[in-house]
Amino acid sequence: MEASALLDAHVQLKRIYTSMNEAMDITQQLAEAVDRDDQVTIQMLVAMRQEPVDKMSQAKRVLDLQKDALPETDRLRLEALLKGGPPEDAAEEAFVKQAGMNDRLLKQLADLDRVLNKKLTRDKSIYEH
Repeated sequence: MEASALLDAHVQLKRIYTSMNEAMDITQQLAEAVDRDDQVTIQMLVAMRQEPVDKMSQAKRVLDLQKDALPETDRLRLEALLKGGPPEDAAEEAFVKQAGMNDRLLKQLADLDRVLNKKLTRDKSIYEH
């Protein structure tokens, strides 16, 4: 795979990570507001959280478009690396490390979101269905 293709994909992974970090920060603030039962802050933070989520989605779409534009062998290699496949050089190692960090942060964010959703919606949680 060309170094430029891997670098372009790595840039999108970093954008996704940055957006997830923003969403995590806001979600943690939201959890604190829920614990305080501060309805005004809850509404404000829920609205604020949409921006980093949108940025994350956009970066994911760009990454998917980049991946789809690659020749099949490169696309398959990139998909393998995104799933934590063994790197063949330092650039791939950095990419796999970033993908792993993204996966761990996404899991943390999803877990926190699940708890918050249940606290806010009780029996109407989206996670109950």
